[in-house]
Amino acid sequence: MANFCTNCGSKLRKDDNFCSNCGTRIDKSYMEKNIPSPNQNPDNIEKRKAKQKLNTILGRALSFDNAFKKTLDYYGLDYGKTKKAIRRQVEKEIDSGQITSGGVEYRVNQLILECKNKMDKEKEEKRKKLKMIDELLESEEIKSEIRKNNIGQKYVTSIKDNLKNKLIDRKENMDEDEIKYFIKTELKKEREAQEKRMREEQERARKLEEEARIRKEQEIVREKMIANGEAGYCGFGCRHFYEEFLDEHGGIVGDFDSGGMVDYYCSLGHSAFHGKFCEYYEN
Repeated sequence: MANFCTNCGSKLRKDDNFCSNCGTRIDKSYMEKNIPSPNQNPDNIEKRKAKQKLNTILGRALSFDNAFKKTLDYYGLDYGKTKKAIRRQVEKEIDSGQITSGGVEYRVNQLILECKNKMDKEKEEKRKKLKMIDELLESEEIKSEIRKNNIGQKYVTSIKDNLKNKLIDRKENMDEDEIKYFIKTELKKEREAQEKRMREEQERARKLEEEARIRKEQEIVREKMIANGEAGYCGFGCRHFYEEFLDEHGGIVGDFDSGGMVDYYCSLGHSAFHGKFCEYYEN
């Protein structure tokens, strides 16, 4: 019974210890029993040869003479993703017996063209979707909605970006009417948001105005009280305001010393602050 090398598939003689073609060491256990090794099954040998051929064709990315990579670069295909997809598909077809080592190169080139056609189709679909978005945003119907809702160009651009994300990145299926509805809904939402912001701004302005009015009225009342001698500003001009000399431990002393400090008090028990309005002020 003929035996074959498990590495390259070359036919072996019974007394061979190494393959005369590739030098691989021979497993004698199967040959002594005169039965074929599972790895020496002609079908399995052919599959290994086909996969070796595939590895040779795909090559290494850093190799300067990598024809496969050059082909992908020429067509503008992503090397990593395309190589992985082609390897997975060809190995699947090799394992199922659909192709042999002689058909690997043709199948790889066929899949490269399929990947390119798919990419071109996606680019064309993207171009059409972008064109449709632009045409709809420039249509009189949508421009009228933009004017009616008083929407600025900055927000219109954000709507356009959202549509690109939905139609191109997430590949959602939307027809022209659905896109129009989406645009109008977004415009309405922005108008409502603008109105809410305006109401909030008006409320803030009203509160500030009210606070200013109250302060003005209080200032007028204070000035009248001061003019009538009914109030004044906290300080030495008020007979209730006085100072105390404290030593470094906080005890009251008769005079200021180098380690102490001065603090101010009100004989009525109020907090004493220079320049603070006080209705209890007395000369």
